[in-house]
Amino acid sequence: MATTRETLDAAIALEKESMSLYARLAKLFVRQPKLQDFWFGMARDEARHVGALDLVSTVLELEGKLDVPSPISVEDSTILRLRELLNRFHREADAGLTIQRALEMAVEVEETELEDLVADLLKAVQTDEYERCLRLLVHDLGELGFMIEHHSQDISLLQRCDALCNRHAEALRHYSTIHQPN
Repeated sequence: MATTRETLDAAIALEKESMSLYARLAKLFVRQPKLQDFWFGMARDEARHVGALDLVSTVLELEGKLDVPSPISVEDSTILRLRELLNRFHREADAGLTIQRALEMAVEVEETELEDLVADLLKAVQTDEYERCLRLLVHDLGELGFMIEHHSQDISLLQRCDALCNRHAEALRHYSTIHQPN
């Protein structure tokens, strides 16, 4: 069983790859300021996830809890599959992309277990960061849906994004209801 350190390190590395992909997309669409700003915002939010995970890691290390068995189980094959997906998308981005393909890639990244892994880790060890993470994710998915509406004719892509946004919004609503201050 992996330690919390190993799980956090894997999640941080994957989040950095997602951040790098979105930053690359911002560079690809430099001549279209609204698209560049959108992709840069996606990269910035991935950077926030990295920061939240780094903070949790630091706090747990100070508490002597970083090298205990992880509260979240993640298969090595899942980490490898996510890493391969992100590497493939980086290669595609290096060759140049249409906005349609960039949006498809973003939905696919956001549909992976990565966002759930980050959220589950934060929920297990740092509940305040969990709620912030979900709020950012719902916001990002809403913006992604907006960009799909304006730059794509693919209704199924928009439906996938909306379903993902709704799933995370419901998780946030449920969490907020349970954890309301008295």
